[in-house]
Amino acid sequence: MTDTADSLVPPSDLEAAQVTWIRTIPDRVRDRGMFGLDPVVNILLVALLTGGHVLLEGNPGLGKTALVRALSAALGLGETAVGRIQFTPDLMPSDITGTEMPGPNRGELVFKPGPIFCQLLLADEINRATPKTQAAMLEAMAEYQVTVLGVRRPLRDWRQATPWQSPFMVMATQNPIDQEGTYPLPEAQSDRFMFKVLMSLPDADVIGQIIDKDLAPLRPPLARADQDDSHARNTAMEGLHTLSQAIRSVALLPVVKTQIINIVQASNGNMAQVRDLSQPRRKALEELVRDRITYPLGPRAAGAMARAAVGWAAVALVEPADAARGTSAHTPQALAQTVVPVLRHRLKVTQGYADHFSPQAEARALDDFIRALADAAAPDLDPRARAWGYAEDFAEAQSHARLSVPL
Repeated sequence: MTDTADSLVPPSDLEAAQVTWIRTIPDRVRDRGMFGLDPVVNILLVALLTGGHVLLEGNPGLGKTALVRALSAALGLGETAVGRIQFTPDLMPSDITGTEMPGPNRGELVFKPGPIFCQLLLADEINRATPKTQAAMLEAMAEYQVTVLGVRRPLRDWRQATPWQSPFMVMATQNPIDQEGTYPLPEAQSDRFMFKVLMSLPDADVIGQIIDKDLAPLRPPLARADQDDSHARNTAMEGLHTLSQAIRSVALLPVVKTQIINIVQASNGNMAQVRDLSQPRRKALEELVRDRITYPLGPRAAGAMARAAVGWAAVALVEPADAARGTSAHTPQALAQTVVPVLRHRLKVTQGYADHFSPQAEARALDDFIRALADAAAPDLDPRARAWGYAEDFAEAQSHARLSVPL
């Protein structure tokens, strides 16, 4: 596939053409040598287009750094849109946000922005920095701004001619091994991430493609928008803003909204606030969460599940021809496919530790508990207290998602 300047810009059509354009992004990333990562690319797109951030966990050498650069190029933003911070124990907050430095005139201080001023920020090995430095990311991820020496500086720019806002997304990485000298992210900071994705070892076919790429002769880069062409970059960002607004306008089915509310309320033990469950299912849900959850979910988790459902439905599930009417209908399946990466870094549960219970087994047990919680919270009564099959349909969709969507 060859990129042209026009093809890198999302169409203004808010229906079929828009979904068609989204579907080309994994192909563009693959053309840049990033194989076997289509589900991860789609989850990054959902986060970018719905105002979220992503935490990637995986062993070194899986292409996390190259992925964010390939995504930026595929979106038409160019390499200058990418900022990268290598987190180390001696990193200071000002190394991230920037600070005021002596200017050309005597006695003058000029703000020198840090690497956080970009559209796509790669925060590499974020858990290697001290808590003080990690905290420098909190305001940026929640409010899209940083405060330096008492002055607030926005990370997203509004362009007023045809109002649109530039994107900002943090893709942070951390390794599941080599944990000595690291500082685990506190719950308040983990909650800033919309998704936590576990990157696994590629399968044999993908590794074969990687070997072929590494042995191939060097060739010129693919044609793309000039990385120094601010007009092309601004045009791409305007298109992404339009696309983001369209996705956020997708209606969440009421039953999916109720299920999300049930998940959050049940995690907090507020069974009186759980809705549209028959008595047997209500008792089963209460039994599932009793004495198991040590750190429950909050409102940010509810918002993340809702944005993930509409975003994944638009990015990965709906067909272009059905985009205008059918995207909402896919939100139950989308929730089934995204609930685990949305909640696995937010929910803390007690586990029944057996002998030799490894961290990997603990992570799998947490994912299984999240799936069980989502299944148990799925309504089986409509608002008029009549039985229906949504709960069974959701359980089937989640079972299929476990096999088909490796997130």
